[in-house]
Amino acid sequence: MSSPTVYPLTASDSCTMNPQGFGWVTRYSARGLPYQVWRPMPWIEPRYLESTVYLYPSEKEADDGDAIGGSGFIVGIPVDEDRRQSLLFVVTNKHVVDDGNMVVRLNTVDGKRDTLALDGEHWFFHPDGDDLAVCPIGANPLHKAAYYFVPAASLITKEDIREFEIGPGDDVFIIGRFINHEGKQQNLPSARFGNIAQMPWEPIVIDGFPQESFLVEARSIAGYSGSPVFVYCQPPPVPHNLNPVVKNKVRSGELSLPGVSRKRLDIPIRLGPWLLGIDYCHIRWDEPVLNKQTGKPVNPDWFIKSNTGMMGVIPAWKLQEIFQGPELGPLIDAYKKHIAKEPKKSSAVELDSAKSPESTDENPKGREDFTFLLNAAARKQKQGD
Repeated sequence: MSSPTVYPLTASDSCTMNPQGFGWVTRYSARGLPYQVWRPMPWIEPRYLESTVYLYPSEKEADDGDAIGGSGFIVGIPVDEDRRQSLLFVVTNKHVVDDGNMVVRLNTVDGKRDTLALDGEHWFFHPDGDDLAVCPIGANPLHKAAYYFVPAASLITKEDIREFEIGPGDDVFIIGRFINHEGKQQNLPSARFGNIAQMPWEPIVIDGFPQESFLVEARSIAGYSGSPVFVYCQPPPVPHNLNPVVKNKVRSGELSLPGVSRKRLDIPIRLGPWLLGIDYCHIRWDEPVLNKQTGKPVNPDWFIKSNTGMMGVIPAWKLQEIFQGPELGPLIDAYKKHIAKEPKKSSAVELDSAKSPESTDENPKGREDFTFLLNAAARKQKQGD
């Protein structure tokens, strides 16, 4: 089996960044001379650890924490002008839902867990068949849950890719469900680190369907399907007082500094994280069973399933296509119009409020309003059929 791919980010072949996102990196002096420093494992903001939910076949299995099912996360789409109220959606893979995993388990603010039984509810899928599933759960209804929703504005676009020259070697992290040690009393998602290995130029064909995909060098295993994959770009490894002559040569393409993107040269901060996409598969390699003496395959039908360390990630713009699609898009627009018609508070009252009223046991308005619109649209669609 071949050794893992290594992306050289330094001037020397002996000093490289490893696939886990830490190691020796190249910096440049004011005159453009390279030198190496050690970069430790990246720190992840704690809120991203709260972005992942677990999905199970039943409430009992969710409550027992059985090692079955997949991962998911929550996306929020703002529905008012002040962007203080968001419509929330559970996102996972279609194959996770098709396997019957529609009970969501999430953590609560009191350090325990709770479940949302979404089996039998309306799930939305991509019109072209991409391996994605979305289920709306109302406007800010999770008042007792400890969660972080991914803002829709952070879904990466093709324009972001071009503008910031995002590509192979850029750092990613994945927050998902390590099913061997996932947490029984509450969700304990795990973080994995890696790099973009290949851009989605050619699809991965699964069961005859060509799935547009990033390849990410990060090991994915059962249970991680549906996990959010985030990408971020480190600040350029050049000093702020880089010689202007050197800088202009880099901008024009006359000079190339390893590890330095021309389009990020003047951005001194870390970019992102963006939601790069959704984990849905890992690439397998079938290793033949070899005879110890001859080194040849013992039997052509005998093999060992080996994980290549390559993860398939559906681009975030595919998720955006569901939100803006012919089925879900009109519902979101209708809810925005519904919210806009509600009387606004006076400025004095608004200043006293830290955020818009959320759905609670006493005030389930956010959930009920959207459910009403969803049911009305479903009835209208049925009549049209």
